[in-house]
Amino acid sequence: FSMTLSKPVAAAENQDFPMPVSVNSLMVTMIDHSAHYIWDYAALEDRMLEEEWLAVEYYSVQLAAAGPLMTLGGAGELDNAWAVSPEWLSSAMDMTNAAMKSLNAARLQDKQLLETAGDELLDACLACHRAFKPEIPTEGVIHDPLYDQLYHLFQREGAL
Repeated sequence: FSMTLSKPVAAAENQDFPMPVSVNSLMVTMIDHSAHYIWDYAALEDRMLEEEWLAVEYYSVQLAAAGPLMTLGGAGELDNAWAVSPEWLSSAMDMTNAAMKSLNAARLQDKQLLETAGDELLDACLACHRAFKPEIPTEGVIHDPLYDQLYHLFQREGAL
């Protein structure tokens, strides 16, 4: 068993385990997807249900983890150069901080805090896009219309 564990650890220490996908792919399929839950629920005018707070908590955790993940670089042409940029690192940290605020809002079921977190998340995303990715989409990775239905799960009457 220890021999099995030592190989992945050695690979990680030698950085022989590169990010297999582009940052753009990560953005479209994980970060933007998770962020929309935060923004959509923050914009919901009705009182949030328990399962909606749970969804916010779930996607806040994904966003919080995605910040450090972004700093690993990726398979895209500019990903590894971005990953060493102080501005990139700052943007990743801003996104993670907003996600942690959203996570706290979910745990407290504090709608005002969720709205603040959503605004901070939007600011972090826009600042990063202005600096690193003003053209959208890139690398041919765009949202699949059916994929978008996955995060717009509002089935309640009068919802967004």
